[in-house]
Amino acid sequence: MNDEDRARDPVSDEDRAGDPVSDEDALEDMLRHAAGIIDPVPAHLLQTAVEAYALNTLDAELAELTFDSLDRPAAVRGTGQPRMLTFLGHGLTLDLEITAGRLVGQLIPPQTAEIEILGSRQLTITTDALGRFTCDHVATGPFSLNCRADGVVITTEWLTV
Repeated sequence: MNDEDRARDPVSDEDRAGDPVSDEDALEDMLRHAAGIIDPVPAHLLQTAVEAYALNTLDAELAELTFDSLDRPAAVRGTGQPRMLTFLGHGLTLDLEITAGRLVGQLIPPQTAEIEILGSRQLTITTDALGRFTCDHVATGPFSLNCRADGVVITTEWLTV
């Protein structure tokens, strides 16, 4: 801290010494600075994080994750099993099955809807009349789904393939 900063800071270094909150904040700042030098956040990940918090879905309700097959113990045999997920929101159920690069889903109650896949590669697909949809081009990495059906918009949390 230089002389100007000390003159503007009403709390002296002696008053701060031993304050656990100040000590923790100082340590966190030092660690953040060191991590930024040694292992900076890649630009593409920073861009993905910024896009994740974009306000383009301000009207969307966050759908509640009610089932995730990864929460159950893995089977002894059969690696490469699809990940099954169920989301609930605004009276809609969104069932998903995720395998490497492929997404299969169904909206319940069955209806035509627009599904927007957000991530490194953004796609928009439309369900059939029974609420079913398939996408064979899901890029690896984080993604989220926005579902627009009959004026209702729900969005899923960010998932990783």
